[in-house]
Amino acid sequence: MKLSLLLLAVASGSQAAYDGDIVRYWVDRSAALVSSSVIGGLPSPPSSWFAAIVQGSIYSAAKASSKKSLAFQQLAVSHAAHDALVWTFHGARLNTDIDNSLRAVLPAIGIAQSSSEYAQAAKIGQNAAAKVAAARADDKINNFVDYVVQPAEPGVYQPTPGGRPLPDTPQAVYVRPFGGLKDITKFRGPAPPDATAEGYEPWVTELKDIGGINSTTRTEDETEIAYFWLESSVSGWNRFAHAIVGDTFVSDVLGSAKFYAQLNYALANAAIAAWDTKFHWNHWRPLTAIHRQGVWLESGLDISDPSWVPLLRPTPSHQDYPSTHATFGAAGAAVLKFFNGGDAIDASFSSNVTLDAQGVITRHFTSIEEASVENARSRIYGGIHFTYAGTVGLEIGTEVAEETLRLFDKHWDDF
Repeated sequence: MKLSLLLLAVASGSQAAYDGDIVRYWVDRSAALVSSSVIGGLPSPPSSWFAAIVQGSIYSAAKASSKKSLAFQQLAVSHAAHDALVWTFHGARLNTDIDNSLRAVLPAIGIAQSSSEYAQAAKIGQNAAAKVAAARADDKINNFVDYVVQPAEPGVYQPTPGGRPLPDTPQAVYVRPFGGLKDITKFRGPAPPDATAEGYEPWVTELKDIGGINSTTRTEDETEIAYFWLESSVSGWNRFAHAIVGDTFVSDVLGSAKFYAQLNYALANAAIAAWDTKFHWNHWRPLTAIHRQGVWLESGLDISDPSWVPLLRPTPSHQDYPSTHATFGAAGAAVLKFFNGGDAIDASFSSNVTLDAQGVITRHFTSIEEASVENARSRIYGGIHFTYAGTVGLEIGTEVAEETLRLFDKHWDDF
């Protein structure tokens, strides 16, 4: 009888764990929180910065608890994620949602809150999050950095209709990269094409033609691509990762934590590098170029159309060059190809698009690179980035991600 009870207890204990990938659970909860209407969403650098902090905390807790049971590991990383999220959004009303996210998964993990095991796991997670928070406390993401709008000359960034009067988060160029990257300026893109020089005309006429809301040359597939990739790249590329990773890490908390830390470190570093290039060159958006009245092209052609509206709107409140969307996509693709051991995949994922009531769009991919390039082109089809902004974004994102991966094992805890 005693043996039967013992075997039953062992069996019950072995099942007392969340039956999914706990790290993915927190990736998804983080994405929902960062896009919450409570805070109005976050622009690119803060959204990726925050995700890297959360995933760094999770990986730290996963390493510290890796010799324990699956349920214990799940509990440790859950407390790390919770505390990292609360620290990031300290004082915001969504702290209740963060508490509820932890509260919702505790029954599935199955460790009694009154037990010493729970206390031990929670402490590991709390310590991990506190360590990362301390490392990022002087992160310059909160610093005031002023920006003065420059004279409205061809090629110079100007605020766009429906956007903010100043570009987003100029302080982000000074944020310290994650995982051992040092001088982010080494990834800075070259000067964008001179708007008044010979040869610029095709760039702007292409955009005017294909990117307008009433374009007659953009195909149905190109329109779908523009809408499909509209969402935050940080959320989108994490979800794309889910489609490729599948159930690989359901019982491997440490493996999952490492993968998502690599991915989100690369995304955060890509955002910092993109912002460095944006604010260095301060290049105008297509909307500004097309709305500019008078002759400014070297060819003497007047392409002005003050009534032109891009398909994707409003135009984001930061400089065109490079496309951060393309930079994110290339960084995400580099990490996914590293995990996948190559480019070939067979994966579908969906995006729920509220703009113009598009609803759920699903696309299928057989190539990670194909997805990255499509993601970059989506901003051209949507009328909010020049082609050259996407091209350079792909180059920067790839270089940053490859360097992040190279340094990761030795410098993952350089938060």
